[in-house]
Amino acid sequence: MALPFFGKKPAGGDQAESSRPGSKTGRGEVTTSLEFTQLGDMGALAAAAGKILVAEELAEDVAVIEEAAVLFANANDGAAQAVLDEAVEGAGRGSEQLWRMLFDLLRVTGDKAAFDSRSVRYAQLFEKSPPVWDQAEPAQAGSAPREAAPAVNLSGNLSGNARSQFEQLVRIGAKLGKLRVDLSRLRGIDDAGASLFSETLQSLRQGKVKVAILGAEHALRLIEPMLKVGEPEGRPFWLCALAMLQQIGDEARFEDMAVNFAVTFEESPSSWEPQQDAVSLTDSSSLPLRHEDVPAPVRKGFVMEGVVGGAQPEVLRALSAYASEHQQIEIDASQLKRLEFVSAGALFNQLAQLQSQGKQTMIRAPNEMVAALMRVMGIDQVARIEARKF
Repeated sequence: MALPFFGKKPAGGDQAESSRPGSKTGRGEVTTSLEFTQLGDMGALAAAAGKILVAEELAEDVAVIEEAAVLFANANDGAAQAVLDEAVEGAGRGSEQLWRMLFDLLRVTGDKAAFDSRSVRYAQLFEKSPPVWDQAEPAQAGSAPREAAPAVNLSGNLSGNARSQFEQLVRIGAKLGKLRVDLSRLRGIDDAGASLFSETLQSLRQGKVKVAILGAEHALRLIEPMLKVGEPEGRPFWLCALAMLQQIGDEARFEDMAVNFAVTFEESPSSWEPQQDAVSLTDSSSLPLRHEDVPAPVRKGFVMEGVVGGAQPEVLRALSAYASEHQQIEIDASQLKRLEFVSAGALFNQLAQLQSQGKQTMIRAPNEMVAALMRVMGIDQVARIEARKF
Protein backbone atom coordinates (compact mmCIF):
# COMPACT_ATOMS: atom_id res chain seq x y z
CA MET A 1 0.00 0.00 0.00
CA ALA A 2 1.31 3.44 -0.88
CA LEU A 3 2.22 5.73 1.98
CA PRO A 4 0.34 9.00 2.52
CA PHE A 5 1.98 11.81 0.61
CA PHE A 6 1.24 14.53 3.11
CA GLY A 7 0.71 13.57 6.74
CA LYS A 8 0.37 15.76 9.78
CA LYS A 9 3.56 17.40 10.98
CA PRO A 10 4.94 16.09 14.24
CA ALA A 11 4.63 18.34 17.25
CA GLY A 12 8.37 18.52 17.67
CA GLY A 13 11.61 16.79 16.86
CA ASP A 14 14.30 17.09 14.26
CA GLN A 15 12.97 18.91 11.19
CA ALA A 16 15.33 17.09 8.86
CA GLU A 17 14.34 13.74 10.34
CA SER A 18 10.62 14.43 9.92
CA SER A 19 11.03 15.50 6.31
CA ARG A 20 12.63 12.28 5.10
CA PRO A 21 10.41 10.18 2.82
CA GLY A 22 8.40 7.72 4.87
CA SER A 23 9.55 8.95 8.29
CA LYS A 24 7.23 8.00 11.15
CA THR A 25 5.66 10.40 13.61
CA GLY A 26 4.96 9.60 17.20
CA ARG A 27 1.40 8.36 16.53
CA GLY A 28 1.86 6.16 13.50
CA GLU A 29 1.26 8.99 11.05
CA VAL A 30 3.53 9.51 8.09
CA THR A 31 5.06 12.53 6.43
CA THR A 32 6.56 12.30 2.99
CA SER A 33 8.33 14.97 1.02
CA LEU A 34 8.17 14.63 -2.74
CA GLU A 35 10.62 15.65 -5.43
CA PHE A 36 8.83 17.40 -8.28
CA THR A 37 11.80 18.83 -10.16
CA GLN A 38 11.34 16.35 -13.01
CA LEU A 39 7.85 17.77 -13.58
CA GLY A 40 8.96 21.30 -14.32
CA ASP A 41 8.44 24.42 -12.24
CA MET A 42 6.70 22.79 -9.29
CA GLY A 43 9.03 23.78 -6.49
CA ALA A 44 6.26 25.57 -4.63
CA LEU A 45 4.40 22.29 -4.23
CA ALA A 46 7.38 20.52 -2.70
CA ALA A 47 8.10 23.50 -0.46
CA ALA A 48 4.54 23.45 0.83
CA ALA A 49 4.51 19.73 1.66
CA GLY A 50 5.42 20.25 5.30
CA LYS A 51 2.66 22.84 5.77
CA ILE A 52 -0.25 20.82 4.44
CA LEU A 53 -2.64 19.28 6.93
CA VAL A 54 -4.79 16.23 6.33
CA ALA A 55 -8.38 16.24 7.58
CA GLU A 56 -9.00 14.32 10.79
CA GLU A 57 -9.51 10.68 9.81
CA LEU A 58 -8.35 7.36 11.11
CA ALA A 59 -4.77 6.75 10.02
CA GLU A 60 -5.73 3.66 8.00
CA ASP A 61 -8.51 5.58 6.24
CA VAL A 62 -6.15 8.44 5.37
CA ALA A 63 -3.73 5.98 3.79
CA VAL A 64 -6.51 4.35 1.75
CA ILE A 65 -7.92 7.71 0.64
CA GLU A 66 -4.54 8.91 -0.56
CA GLU A 67 -3.59 5.66 -2.26
CA ALA A 68 -6.92 5.35 -4.09
CA ALA A 69 -6.86 9.00 -5.15
CA VAL A 70 -3.38 8.74 -6.63
CA LEU A 71 -4.12 5.44 -8.38
CA PHE A 72 -7.23 6.96 -9.96
CA ALA A 73 -5.31 10.10 -10.96
CA ASN A 74 -2.86 7.83 -12.78
CA ALA A 75 -5.77 6.09 -14.60
CA ASN A 76 -5.34 2.86 -12.63
CA ASP A 77 -9.07 2.51 -11.99
CA GLY A 78 -9.08 -1.22 -11.22
CA ALA A 79 -6.43 -0.89 -8.52
CA ALA A 80 -8.16 2.15 -7.02
CA GLN A 81 -11.43 0.23 -6.81
CA ALA A 82 -9.71 -2.77 -5.24
CA VAL A 83 -8.19 -0.56 -2.53
CA LEU A 84 -11.55 1.03 -1.73
CA ASP A 85 -13.43 -2.28 -1.86
CA GLU A 86 -11.03 -3.84 0.60
CA ALA A 87 -11.40 -0.87 2.96
CA VAL A 88 -15.21 -0.78 3.00
CA GLU A 89 -15.70 -4.56 3.09
CA GLY A 90 -13.08 -5.25 5.74
CA ALA A 91 -13.54 -5.77 9.45
CA GLY A 92 -14.74 -2.20 9.86
CA ARG A 93 -17.25 -0.50 7.66
CA GLY A 94 -14.81 2.27 6.70
CA SER A 95 -15.52 5.98 6.83
CA GLU A 96 -18.36 7.41 4.79
CA GLN A 97 -15.79 9.30 2.73
CA LEU A 98 -14.40 6.00 1.49
CA TRP A 99 -17.89 4.97 0.41
CA ARG A 100 -18.44 8.30 -1.36
CA MET A 101 -15.17 7.82 -3.23
CA LEU A 102 -16.14 4.30 -4.23
CA PHE A 103 -19.57 5.36 -5.50
CA ASP A 104 -18.10 8.22 -7.55
CA LEU A 105 -15.41 5.93 -8.96
CA LEU A 106 -18.09 3.49 -10.09
CA ARG A 107 -20.06 6.32 -11.66
CA VAL A 108 -17.05 7.50 -13.64
CA THR A 109 -16.17 3.98 -14.81
CA GLY A 110 -19.82 3.22 -15.65
CA ASP A 111 -20.08 0.08 -13.49
CA LYS A 112 -23.77 0.20 -12.51
CA ALA A 113 -23.93 -3.43 -11.39
CA ALA A 114 -21.17 -2.88 -8.83
CA PHE A 115 -22.77 0.44 -7.84
CA ASP A 116 -26.10 -1.25 -7.13
CA SER A 117 -24.55 -4.07 -5.12
CA ARG A 118 -22.55 -1.62 -2.98
CA SER A 119 -25.72 0.47 -2.49
CA VAL A 120 -27.41 -2.43 -0.69
CA ARG A 121 -24.42 -2.86 1.63
CA TYR A 122 -24.24 0.90 2.27
CA ALA A 123 -27.92 1.05 3.25
CA GLN A 124 -27.42 -1.85 5.68
CA LEU A 125 -24.38 -0.28 7.33
CA PHE A 126 -25.48 3.34 7.58
CA GLU A 127 -29.24 2.77 7.83
CA LYS A 128 -30.06 5.44 5.29
CA SER A 129 -30.73 5.68 1.59
CA PRO A 130 -27.75 5.09 -0.71
CA PRO A 131 -26.80 7.60 -3.39
CA VAL A 132 -28.65 7.63 -6.69
CA TRP A 133 -26.98 6.34 -9.85
CA ASP A 134 -26.05 9.29 -12.02
CA GLN A 135 -23.58 8.03 -14.57
CA ALA A 136 -20.77 10.26 -15.71
CA GLU A 137 -19.27 9.47 -19.08
CA PRO A 138 -16.40 7.06 -18.43
CA ALA A 139 -12.98 8.66 -18.16
CA GLN A 140 -11.08 6.13 -20.23
CA ALA A 141 -7.69 5.07 -18.96
CA GLY A 142 -4.93 5.80 -21.40
CA SER A 143 -7.03 8.09 -23.59
CA ALA A 144 -5.67 11.43 -24.63
CA PRO A 145 -6.98 14.19 -22.37
CA ARG A 146 -9.32 16.64 -24.05
CA GLU A 147 -9.56 20.00 -22.35
CA ALA A 148 -12.70 22.09 -22.33
CA ALA A 149 -13.11 25.36 -24.13
CA PRO A 150 -14.05 28.31 -21.92
CA ALA A 151 -17.81 28.81 -21.89
CA VAL A 152 -19.46 32.18 -22.52
CA ASN A 153 -23.14 32.38 -21.53
CA LEU A 154 -25.18 35.25 -22.98
CA SER A 155 -28.44 36.19 -21.27
CA GLY A 156 -30.93 39.04 -21.17
CA ASN A 157 -31.22 41.47 -24.07
CA LEU A 158 -28.23 41.71 -26.38
CA SER A 159 -27.52 45.33 -27.34
CA GLY A 160 -24.65 47.54 -28.36
CA ASN A 161 -23.91 48.22 -24.68
CA ALA A 162 -22.12 44.85 -24.54
CA ARG A 163 -19.29 45.99 -26.82
CA SER A 164 -16.60 45.99 -24.11
CA GLN A 165 -17.54 42.46 -23.04
CA PHE A 166 -17.40 41.24 -26.65
CA GLU A 167 -14.01 42.85 -27.16
CA GLN A 168 -12.82 40.91 -24.11
CA LEU A 169 -14.35 37.74 -25.58
CA VAL A 170 -12.34 38.24 -28.78
CA ARG A 171 -9.14 38.73 -26.77
CA ILE A 172 -9.71 35.55 -24.78
CA GLY A 173 -10.55 33.63 -27.96
CA ALA A 174 -7.36 34.86 -29.62
CA LYS A 175 -5.33 33.61 -26.65
CA LEU A 176 -6.96 30.19 -26.41
CA GLY A 177 -7.97 29.40 -29.97
CA LYS A 178 -11.44 28.14 -29.07
CA LEU A 179 -14.63 29.29 -27.37
CA ARG A 180 -18.06 27.92 -26.55
CA VAL A 181 -20.94 30.41 -26.73
CA ASP A 182 -24.38 29.62 -25.28
CA LEU A 183 -27.25 31.76 -26.60
CA SER A 184 -30.10 29.73 -25.10
CA ARG A 185 -30.82 32.26 -22.34
CA LEU A 186 -31.16 35.35 -24.54
CA ARG A 187 -34.48 37.14 -24.28
CA GLY A 188 -34.00 39.62 -27.09
CA ILE A 189 -31.58 41.13 -29.63
CA ASP A 190 -31.71 44.69 -30.98
CA ASP A 191 -30.12 45.90 -34.21
CA ALA A 192 -26.97 47.18 -32.48
CA GLY A 193 -26.62 43.86 -30.63
CA ALA A 194 -27.09 41.90 -33.85
CA SER A 195 -24.43 43.98 -35.57
CA LEU A 196 -22.07 43.56 -32.62
CA PHE A 197 -22.54 39.79 -32.52
CA SER A 198 -21.98 39.32 -36.27
CA GLU A 199 -18.85 41.52 -36.11
CA THR A 200 -17.56 39.48 -33.17
CA LEU A 201 -18.08 36.18 -35.00
CA GLN A 202 -16.30 37.63 -38.03
CA SER A 203 -13.35 38.71 -35.85
CA LEU A 204 -13.14 35.28 -34.24
CA ARG A 205 -13.27 33.59 -37.64
CA GLN A 206 -10.50 35.85 -38.99
CA GLY A 207 -8.46 34.96 -35.92
CA LYS A 208 -8.97 31.24 -36.68
CA VAL A 209 -10.74 30.77 -33.35
CA LYS A 210 -12.88 27.63 -33.21
CA VAL A 211 -16.36 28.55 -31.97
CA ALA A 212 -19.12 26.19 -30.85
CA ILE A 213 -22.56 27.82 -30.59
CA LEU A 214 -25.25 26.35 -28.37
CA GLY A 215 -28.83 27.59 -28.50
CA ALA A 216 -28.38 29.03 -32.00
CA GLU A 217 -31.88 28.02 -33.09
CA HIS A 218 -33.30 29.91 -30.13
CA ALA A 219 -31.35 33.02 -31.12
CA LEU A 220 -32.44 32.70 -34.75
CA ARG A 221 -36.06 32.52 -33.64
CA LEU A 222 -35.56 35.88 -31.92
CA ILE A 223 -34.13 37.37 -35.12
CA GLU A 224 -36.37 35.85 -37.79
CA PRO A 225 -39.35 38.19 -37.19
CA MET A 226 -37.04 41.06 -38.21
CA LEU A 227 -36.15 39.45 -41.56
CA LYS A 228 -38.66 40.68 -44.13
CA VAL A 229 -37.85 39.69 -47.70
CA GLY A 230 -38.15 42.65 -50.09
CA GLU A 231 -38.12 45.25 -47.32
CA PRO A 232 -34.58 46.69 -47.07
CA GLU A 233 -34.62 47.19 -43.31
CA GLY A 234 -32.91 45.47 -40.39
CA ARG A 235 -29.71 44.76 -42.29
CA PRO A 236 -27.77 43.95 -39.04
CA PHE A 237 -30.28 41.18 -38.25
CA TRP A 238 -29.72 39.61 -41.67
CA LEU A 239 -25.95 39.77 -41.28
CA CYS A 240 -26.15 38.31 -37.77
CA ALA A 241 -28.35 35.43 -38.94
CA LEU A 242 -26.02 34.68 -41.86
CA ALA A 243 -22.96 34.80 -39.60
CA MET A 244 -24.52 32.37 -37.13
CA LEU A 245 -25.58 29.96 -39.85
CA GLN A 246 -22.02 30.09 -41.22
CA GLN A 247 -20.58 29.39 -37.77
CA ILE A 248 -22.95 26.54 -36.94
CA GLY A 249 -22.35 24.89 -40.31
CA ASP A 250 -25.85 24.89 -41.86
CA GLU A 251 -24.97 25.49 -45.52
CA ALA A 252 -28.46 24.82 -46.96
CA ARG A 253 -30.16 27.39 -44.75
CA PHE A 254 -27.30 29.81 -45.32
CA GLU A 255 -27.72 29.63 -49.11
CA ASP A 256 -31.50 30.15 -48.88
CA MET A 257 -31.04 33.16 -46.63
CA ALA A 258 -28.28 34.56 -48.86
CA VAL A 259 -30.64 34.52 -51.84
CA ASN A 260 -33.31 36.36 -49.82
CA PHE A 261 -30.70 38.87 -48.64
CA ALA A 262 -29.61 39.55 -52.23
CA VAL A 263 -33.22 40.08 -53.30
CA THR A 264 -33.91 42.41 -50.38
CA PHE A 265 -30.76 44.58 -50.43
CA GLU A 266 -29.72 44.14 -54.08
CA GLU A 267 -26.26 43.04 -53.06
CA SER A 268 -24.55 39.72 -52.47
CA PRO A 269 -23.58 38.73 -48.92
CA SER A 270 -20.33 37.00 -48.10
CA SER A 271 -20.06 33.56 -49.66
CA TRP A 272 -20.25 30.34 -47.72
CA GLU A 273 -16.86 29.27 -46.44
CA PRO A 274 -16.01 25.62 -45.74
CA GLN A 275 -15.76 24.90 -42.04
CA GLN A 276 -12.37 24.54 -40.42
CA ASP A 277 -11.37 21.16 -39.10
CA ALA A 278 -13.46 20.06 -36.13
CA VAL A 279 -11.96 20.68 -32.72
CA SER A 280 -12.74 18.95 -29.45
CA LEU A 281 -14.23 21.66 -27.28
CA THR A 282 -15.45 19.44 -24.45
CA ASP A 283 -14.53 16.08 -23.04
CA SER A 284 -17.79 14.31 -23.80
CA SER A 285 -18.00 15.12 -27.50
CA SER A 286 -16.34 17.20 -30.18
CA LEU A 287 -19.31 19.60 -30.32
CA PRO A 288 -19.45 20.05 -34.10
CA LEU A 289 -20.63 23.49 -35.11
CA ARG A 290 -24.29 22.75 -35.71
CA HIS A 291 -27.71 24.37 -35.58
CA GLU A 292 -29.57 22.18 -33.11
CA ASP A 293 -30.84 24.06 -30.09
CA VAL A 294 -29.16 22.31 -27.17
CA PRO A 295 -29.48 24.45 -24.05
CA ALA A 296 -26.50 24.00 -21.77
CA PRO A 297 -26.98 23.65 -18.03
CA VAL A 298 -26.35 26.84 -16.12
CA ARG A 299 -22.70 26.76 -15.10
CA LYS A 300 -21.10 29.47 -12.99
CA GLY A 301 -17.55 30.73 -13.31
CA PHE A 302 -14.71 28.89 -15.04
CA VAL A 303 -15.57 25.36 -16.17
CA MET A 304 -13.14 22.46 -15.76
CA GLU A 305 -14.48 19.22 -17.19
CA GLY A 306 -13.52 15.90 -18.68
CA VAL A 307 -10.00 14.59 -18.18
CA VAL A 308 -7.29 17.15 -17.41
CA GLY A 309 -3.77 15.83 -17.89
CA GLY A 310 -0.21 16.88 -18.60
CA ALA A 311 2.31 19.09 -16.79
CA GLN A 312 0.95 22.27 -18.41
CA PRO A 313 -2.54 21.44 -19.67
CA GLU A 314 -4.26 23.93 -21.95
CA VAL A 315 -7.09 24.33 -19.47
CA LEU A 316 -4.67 26.01 -17.05
CA ARG A 317 -3.80 28.59 -19.67
CA ALA A 318 -7.51 29.22 -20.03
CA LEU A 319 -7.82 29.52 -16.26
CA SER A 320 -4.96 32.03 -16.23
CA ALA A 321 -6.77 34.16 -18.79
CA TYR A 322 -9.99 33.94 -16.79
CA ALA A 323 -8.24 34.79 -13.51
CA SER A 324 -6.63 37.88 -15.04
CA GLU A 325 -10.13 39.37 -15.32
CA HIS A 326 -11.49 38.30 -11.91
CA GLN A 327 -10.60 38.85 -8.26
CA GLN A 328 -12.93 36.12 -7.00
CA ILE A 329 -12.31 32.96 -9.02
CA GLU A 330 -15.01 30.31 -9.10
CA ILE A 331 -14.20 26.98 -10.75
CA ASP A 332 -17.07 24.66 -11.69
CA ALA A 333 -15.60 21.16 -11.38
CA SER A 334 -18.92 19.29 -11.35
CA GLN A 335 -18.12 17.60 -14.67
CA LEU A 336 -14.38 17.11 -14.04
CA LYS A 337 -14.02 13.34 -14.32
CA ARG A 338 -10.30 12.96 -13.69
CA LEU A 339 -7.46 15.27 -12.68
CA GLU A 340 -4.15 13.60 -13.42
CA PHE A 341 -1.42 13.69 -10.77
CA VAL A 342 1.00 15.95 -12.64
CA SER A 343 -1.82 18.34 -13.59
CA ALA A 344 -2.84 18.55 -9.94
CA GLY A 345 0.66 19.75 -9.10
CA ALA A 346 0.53 22.36 -11.84
CA LEU A 347 -2.90 23.47 -10.64
CA PHE A 348 -1.57 23.84 -7.08
CA ASN A 349 1.22 26.10 -8.32
CA GLN A 350 -1.17 28.26 -10.30
CA LEU A 351 -3.66 28.64 -7.45
CA ALA A 352 -0.85 29.35 -4.98
CA GLN A 353 0.33 32.16 -7.25
CA LEU A 354 -3.20 33.56 -7.46
CA GLN A 355 -3.47 33.39 -3.68
CA SER A 356 -0.22 35.35 -3.35
CA GLN A 357 -1.83 38.03 -5.53
CA GLY A 358 -4.69 38.35 -3.05
CA LYS A 359 -7.17 36.44 -5.20
CA GLN A 360 -9.57 33.89 -3.74
CA THR A 361 -10.53 30.68 -5.49
CA MET A 362 -13.54 28.44 -4.93
CA ILE A 363 -13.66 24.97 -6.53
CA ARG A 364 -17.22 23.74 -6.67
CA ALA A 365 -18.56 20.18 -6.68
CA PRO A 366 -15.64 17.98 -7.77
CA ASN A 367 -16.33 14.25 -7.54
CA GLU A 368 -14.94 12.54 -4.44
CA MET A 369 -11.98 10.95 -6.25
CA VAL A 370 -10.86 14.32 -7.62
CA ALA A 371 -11.52 16.08 -4.30
CA ALA A 372 -9.40 13.52 -2.46
CA LEU A 373 -6.50 14.09 -4.84
CA MET A 374 -6.85 17.85 -4.39
CA ARG A 375 -6.50 17.40 -0.65
CA VAL A 376 -3.52 15.07 -1.08
CA MET A 377 -1.81 17.70 -3.24
CA GLY A 378 -2.62 20.55 -0.87
CA ILE A 379 -4.93 22.36 -3.26
CA ASP A 380 -7.37 22.82 -0.38
CA GLN A 381 -4.71 25.02 1.24
CA VAL A 382 -4.75 27.53 -1.62
CA ALA A 383 -8.43 27.29 -2.60
CA ARG A 384 -11.75 26.45 -0.96
CA ILE A 385 -13.26 23.17 -2.13
CA GLU A 386 -17.03 22.96 -1.91
CA ALA A 387 -18.13 19.34 -1.84
CA ARG A 388 -20.99 18.31 -4.05
CA LYS A 389 -24.16 16.92 -2.58
CA PHE A 390 -23.96 13.19 -1.92
